[in-house]
Amino acid sequence: MQVLLTNNVEELGKIGEIVSVADGYARNYLFPKRLATLVNPANVKELELRRRKQEAKERKEREDFGKLAEELSGLELSIAVKATEEGRLFGSITPAKVVEELSRRGYNLEEKVVIMKEHIKECGNYEVTLSLYPGVQILVKLSVVRES
Repeated sequence: MQVLLTNNVEELGKIGEIVSVADGYARNYLFPKRLATLVNPANVKELELRRRKQEAKERKEREDFGKLAEELSGLELSIAVKATEEGRLFGSITPAKVVEELSRRGYNLEEKVVIMKEHIKECGNYEVTLSLYPGVQILVKLSVVRES
């Protein structure tokens, strides 16, 4: 059966593509979840309009996140924490702490954008990756210092 995808379906296709699938797969999975529809001129036209709107929205988001990336590039964060004399932290610096520090500076981001290989457990200087949007990643310098 030929169906028109109304959403991206992993390992099948992207929005607007016409793909061949088994009848049962279309009736029992794709149609009930509104991932696909029957192929007819009205559905193709409606989906093309929807796809153009989605592309325009994605282009605007990419531009906005690109501007934010330029603004954040070169940013140096400093987090003061309780630590031993040797610099070992009582706890650790997690993505949540980084987001908290960014929000203090007026940048409201989600935890999932902060990419850390592992939680920071010692005082020092580190680089943290912020993945703002697919293809838009920046490095932010993070300085972890002992509270006085």
